[in-house]
Amino acid sequence: MKIGIVGCGGISNAHAKDLRTLIDKGEDIEVTYLADVAEEKALELKKKWGFTGARIVSDYKKMISLVDAAIICTPHTLHYEQAKAFLSEGKHVLVEKPMVCKIEHAVDLIETAEENGVVLEIAFQRHFIPTFVAARNFVREGSLGEVKMIALILAQDWYNLARRSWRGTKALGGGGELVDSGSHISDVAFWVSGLKPYEVFAFFDDYDIEVDVNTCLVAKLNNGALLSYGIAGDDPDWLDYEIFWGTEGRLLLHGNRVFFEDKSKCKVELDTSNIEPSRPVFNFIDTILGRSGNEVPPIYGLYVAALSEAAYESMVERRPITIKELCEARGINYSKYF
Repeated sequence: MKIGIVGCGGISNAHAKDLRTLIDKGEDIEVTYLADVAEEKALELKKKWGFTGARIVSDYKKMISLVDAAIICTPHTLHYEQAKAFLSEGKHVLVEKPMVCKIEHAVDLIETAEENGVVLEIAFQRHFIPTFVAARNFVREGSLGEVKMIALILAQDWYNLARRSWRGTKALGGGGELVDSGSHISDVAFWVSGLKPYEVFAFFDDYDIEVDVNTCLVAKLNNGALLSYGIAGDDPDWLDYEIFWGTEGRLLLHGNRVFFEDKSKCKVELDTSNIEPSRPVFNFIDTILGRSGNEVPPIYGLYVAALSEAAYESMVERRPITIKELCEARGINYSKYF
């Protein structure tokens, strides 16, 4: 299998490392192309991970017909056009988060992948971390009862990074921390609960850059459950909590541990010892080869895009925004996806 990497900056190293692991284990895969507008980044990636046979190009379009699959690691607003180009030519795509920044782009990629019979996967690594897998299994099996409320907290030293990079621009970032690191946490809410966004209202603080640094967001989900989400983008370090309340009790994820407390105040830690950790690249290759199912299908990219777009629109309109009205404004069949 011939694989190309589009965008050879920081996050590409994580995927390159995983590809190198598979190659060293004897998988029949080869990294044949590295694309980046900055040649030195591609050269560095090639040397670091020993992709000796990889050709370096500045234009990703030159590799489309010559690879079987692509891993896209470019700035957020470039994902749609690049993924669309590969999918349209029958190539498999693993795309970094967020999959896209616009709801119509998410729907288009989903439909393009389906029409061409190829794999489209998002690199949400929490789908492969035992703690989060255990939480999802617990909730989806009904042990929490009906989900009634979800609270998400994310704090990160994001501002200092964003103000010196493309992440702090609308042109390439497409939004601030809500769509950047925040997309991981948004995804957790939908993936663990099995619910979908319905209506959103938000406030943002942009500090002195073009995009959101702090976020205060509330939403209603499709079963009537409530979601609260706070993002502090100017934190000294990193902090995240995901809390799910159901009719049977409370589930708390924090620090690679997950706890359930029932209505009788009995508290237990969920056992994750029987869950094998994995990585997005491993699942991507297995899915292409028919050895596994897609653990991060693009529908979660749609839900994440819908939440963030509705949040940004609510800030402009100063009112709650429903996902249905976003879909209707863009000619999307709401009932098909939500």
